[in-house]
Amino acid sequence: MEEKGLVVRKENLPATIEELKEFIIVTKRRIEAHKAQIDAIQRLGLSKSVYERKLKETQYMSETVLYAEAKMGKLLSDISRSKGMGGGRGKKKLVDTNVHKFTELQKTGISARERNRAEMLGKNEKAIEEVIDEEERKKTLPTREKVFRKIRENKAKSVRSRMRKQAKEYRAEGKKPKVICADFYGYCMKNIKPNSIDHIVTDPPYPAEFLPLWTQLSEVAERVLKPGGFCITYCGVYYLHEVLDRMRNHLIYYWQIVIELSGAHARVHPRNIYQGYRSVLIFSKKPMKKQQSMTLDFIKECEREKDFHEWQQGQSGFEELLDKFTKPGQIILEPFGGSGTVPLACLKKDRKCLCIELNEEDVKIIKGRLNIAYNKLDKTK
Repeated sequence: MEEKGLVVRKENLPATIEELKEFIIVTKRRIEAHKAQIDAIQRLGLSKSVYERKLKETQYMSETVLYAEAKMGKLLSDISRSKGMGGGRGKKKLVDTNVHKFTELQKTGISARERNRAEMLGKNEKAIEEVIDEEERKKTLPTREKVFRKIRENKAKSVRSRMRKQAKEYRAEGKKPKVICADFYGYCMKNIKPNSIDHIVTDPPYPAEFLPLWTQLSEVAERVLKPGGFCITYCGVYYLHEVLDRMRNHLIYYWQIVIELSGAHARVHPRNIYQGYRSVLIFSKKPMKKQQSMTLDFIKECEREKDFHEWQQGQSGFEELLDKFTKPGQIILEPFGGSGTVPLACLKKDRKCLCIELNEEDVKIIKGRLNIAYNKLDKTK
């Protein structure tokens, strides 16, 4: 759409939060009606010009909603965040008899979650424009979710670029984790001495095509772990039965740890399940030895982190696992390095770590993150 159209659209938006809320609601209803009309046009096989005109109108309204939400986000960010009834958490159980105690933010009636989303749009109008341009070329509708995805992508590109520069300065010396770019199975079977690793802490990929890796992991663990050493591994639930069968080829099942996940739950569409936890399986090399102290098999609210890798896990979960099942100074093997979360946790918790990752670009990210983390850690000593 032409730049002139964008300027007019922004200038014509309502001026207050209440007016913007009403405008967004009404426009979203019109968008849904237009989408139904587009479906009908396609089913009836009406002319291409009718379809394209209706699509362009729907795209225009979708763009307008994004800019309206962005403007509302800017207005909300200007309001003081002083606490009132409900601790400043939007519209949490507001009581009419105490209206004078509400903060300005609470009076808007907008939940904290929606407020944060609107403010994110307000700070990222460039991403909105990028999505609008992309969706116009694809003849699809720009949405808030697509803008959030674009914001994450832009952030990841910037961060990964910085990590690559930091990677050049990383030297694995002293207690700093060693990072190897290699296939884990070939490297471990050839280069790691038998019975030399205290524990394995890892997060293999979950999809079906990677199931053979679990068989290899089991074989590697039996070879390199010290007697009684643990193989502690995150695991998807969908193929849990297969993973258990493959891992028990060479190891003994010890226990399961459940990690509660914060934020939106993952959707497992083939089972119609919302997954609110992450499963961590613990296996032991023979002879199995129970750990010395009692520990709870539940870790509460691990924040999701996806800045560096689509399968990235939160560092706090790994740190707690290290506290529960390993000791300072022990050697930890991470055969699926990913974005380097395990070696980062090892660095923080004073564990030695050998990290292996197949992808060369991910190895650079790991080294970059470790270099920054080590420099920060060194300054605090």
